[in-house]
Amino acid sequence: MTPNALAKDLVDLLGRGAVSSDPSDLSRYGADALGSFRAFRATGRLDERAAAVVWPESAEEVARVLKFATANSAPVVPYGGGTGVMGGASAIDSAIILNMSRMNRVVGVDAESRMATFQPGVILEDAHRALTSEGLRLGHDPWSRPIATIGGAISTNGVGYTASAHGAMGDQVLGMSVALADGEIVDTVSAPQSLFGQSLNNLFIGSEGALGVIAEATLQVFPRPENWEMLCWDFDEFDAGFGAISEMYAQGLRPTVMDYGDALLSAESGRRDTATLYLAFEGSKRRVEAAISDTAGICAAHRGRRGDQAEIERYWKTRHSSALRYKRNILQSEDPAAARANRSARRMDYLHVSLPSGKVVEYRRRCENLLAEANISVGEWSVWGRPEFFSFLIVEDEEGAASPESMTRVVDEILRLAQEMGGSMEYCHGVGLKLAHLVDAELGTAKPLARKIKRALDPANILNPGKMWGV
Repeated sequence: MTPNALAKDLVDLLGRGAVSSDPSDLSRYGADALGSFRAFRATGRLDERAAAVVWPESAEEVARVLKFATANSAPVVPYGGGTGVMGGASAIDSAIILNMSRMNRVVGVDAESRMATFQPGVILEDAHRALTSEGLRLGHDPWSRPIATIGGAISTNGVGYTASAHGAMGDQVLGMSVALADGEIVDTVSAPQSLFGQSLNNLFIGSEGALGVIAEATLQVFPRPENWEMLCWDFDEFDAGFGAISEMYAQGLRPTVMDYGDALLSAESGRRDTATLYLAFEGSKRRVEAAISDTAGICAAHRGRRGDQAEIERYWKTRHSSALRYKRNILQSEDPAAARANRSARRMDYLHVSLPSGKVVEYRRRCENLLAEANISVGEWSVWGRPEFFSFLIVEDEEGAASPESMTRVVDEILRLAQEMGGSMEYCHGVGLKLAHLVDAELGTAKPLARKIKRALDPANILNPGKMWGV
């Protein structure tokens, strides 16, 4: 089917105001935040062009589009806020972009049961505001809260600042309404615990729209705390602070926020800044005081010292600043595609691996050796949310000593190393285009089962193909 014919049939299906094949719309909604400066092996796929953008307004309209797409073997790429960093929302040639922005209603809030139901296009910040008036809050607070959507956060199983207490976004999902590739709409029970079997929610959480499209979600939400206190400790070396974190979690301490990292002062000196551990505790006054006292003892035993209160306030106040800049400079620009293309002149990457906590220090040392050999600097080492969640920022030096091929090779090496050490190549942002070539290694012997599930739910392979699960 030609793009013009596809667009015409979609207009017949949804109405003229819900469909566009205008080049500016295809460009605007044809990508997420994955730029060529860190796409590496996926760079060549960033120029693919969809055939049409559609804006459904209900689960039934989503299902109608998917049924049509299956009948016509047309790929479908779900699009939320366009904030993903792995190319999960990047266009595919001749695809239908399923823009969920008009499905942005807060369906209901049950304050007594601490449950809330949202359509997938609700911006996280808007969800947070809707809950605040009920004395509640979301348990998911990522850097992208001002611009990311509920559906996108579930589809990538995102991790936010409060993950230490509330887990990833998927941990907070009670039930969903999902449109399948054949047009069927499936509703899962929004109960805290099922009495039997595998939770069907887990089929779709983190699946990046490759098994079904989330049309509604019911989340566990949380009361605004009686007491909240944030503090920080400084450590002269990364390993000392990580030892303190490991001991805290081993003793059962669970801060609401745990964010730890250091930064490179200058590439020339190779010196690193003080490693700083930010923690927040909440609950009753007695509980918060006890947790802080226990934590202080552990940090002191690992040569930590209390940090500056002004720095704590700066950290918390600016946690969403990068999202606001992205919204202003990219999403609200006249030509988001051009703005994305010009976003960085230097090759870099931010990597988020999940490892057994006892292997984090060894993994960091082995990565240091690999990166040093390739003339690649580490801008920051960090741990976020749990001691198992290890992240780092790498960047070529100003002279470009690391070639594109070298950056590509080293990124693959350090992600494969995480897999070999019993971990996962990504805990936060999904697979998308960027990591699709490493999926087989991640799945291992589970690969055939994953393929069977994909074929069973999407036999025509129209749902975001070539990304999640590598198919």
